[in-house]
Amino acid sequence: MGVLQRLQKQYDKALANFEKALIIKPDFIDALTYITLVYIAKDELDKAIIRCDRNLEKTHDKPEIAARVYNLKGQIYLAQDNIPEAKNSYTMALEKDPDFLAPYHMLATIYLLENRQEQAIAQYQKILEKNPNQARPHMILGTIYDLQQRFDLSEIHYRNALRINPEFGPAANNLAYILATHNKNIDEALGFAQVAKEQLPDDPYVMDTLGWIYYHKGFYDFAIVEFSDSLEKIPENPIFTYHLGMAYYKKGDRKKARAELEKALRLDESFAGADEARKVLAEL
Repeated sequence: MGVLQRLQKQYDKALANFEKALIIKPDFIDALTYITLVYIAKDELDKAIIRCDRNLEKTHDKPEIAARVYNLKGQIYLAQDNIPEAKNSYTMALEKDPDFLAPYHMLATIYLLENRQEQAIAQYQKILEKNPNQARPHMILGTIYDLQQRFDLSEIHYRNALRINPEFGPAANNLAYILATHNKNIDEALGFAQVAKEQLPDDPYVMDTLGWIYYHKGFYDFAIVEFSDSLEKIPENPIFTYHLGMAYYKKGDRKKARAELEKALRLDESFAGADEARKVLAEL
């Protein structure tokens, strides 16, 4: 009844029914979750915190339940942009129940937002220690290592993600790009890029990756099609523009190559590949 009333925005009636559910079963975490969602919808976040604290008084001797209440508090504090209290709540959740995965994810996300990448890495490694057969943590670790240009480590995690889920498009795309950019097995890269294209056919980054592999294989016309399609979706991307310019250069269209490479440098003077773009421009 409370769920239906919440959907109808009859918030006071919904709260009354959720509270009745908690009277019957004080550790019914779903009811408490809905109570916090109602308070968030009503922009009464302080009341949501107070309600969680009331529940903690009754469930302090049940660590698994308390962990989930602290996790709820963390979400509320995030909605308030209160990052320190959010971290404290997620930390408390893990102290209550180290096997509860959700707080690991949330703490890692916070560390990423704060540009504390090493702590984020540690959190996702803990997640994988608890359950190694998860593609998403491997994907996130791979992405972090990409940002740090530790491509040997990102390649390992993308491969692990694909071992768990062979059709995981984001990991297939990123692995294909690494293999192509670092002159590794280009045919293997093409296979991964095709997997990504099947799963994410309208993603401009997947288009760019496939085009970059065609470029390295010498299929310049195919590469130009993919780069052009990616730029239709994100016109001001300097990497896509640079790739298109390089494809025109290899094809022998000097005029179009110059136009695209100059545009890429106007968009960003220091993108990855900017030095190569300047070198090619000097030859044109």
